[in-house]
Amino acid sequence: MFALRVACAGLLFLTACASSNKSVAPVRESRAPVHSAPVREGGAYGFGPEDPVRVGWGNEGMMAFLELLRGPEGQRVAWRRLGPSQGLEVFEVTYEGLAAPVQLYLDPLNSGAIRAPSGFNIEGLTSREPLPPEERPQVIEL
Repeated sequence: MFALRVACAGLLFLTACASSNKSVAPVRESRAPVHSAPVREGGAYGFGPEDPVRVGWGNEGMMAFLELLRGPEGQRVAWRRLGPSQGLEVFEVTYEGLAAPVQLYLDPLNSGAIRAPSGFNIEGLTSREPLPPEERPQVIEL
């Protein structure tokens, strides 16, 4: 009975440690226009350790963010984990047409409002910019 428990625990451990390596998506050669590095107007959100993308949820949060991250024209991104830095995870990210890969800093331990770093989009995320007062819907109190 003890051997069965140890075998089950070992199998559970191996299953939990196994992961599929979706980290590197092949970048196809094409004659698509070459984009310059993403414009960092409005700050360095995600491009440095001083203002990382706070994804939370550990590895699952980082993988979910990277799966939804897109180039400015909806291109899927290819990424490679470079390793930890100052408690953050650093990824080299590129997409078809980007002149050179960029480094993004993700915080897997702390969560916050997610937005796309400058020069990127997030699939399915609509703008979360607040509407100007004249465009806000009127609230009717009952």
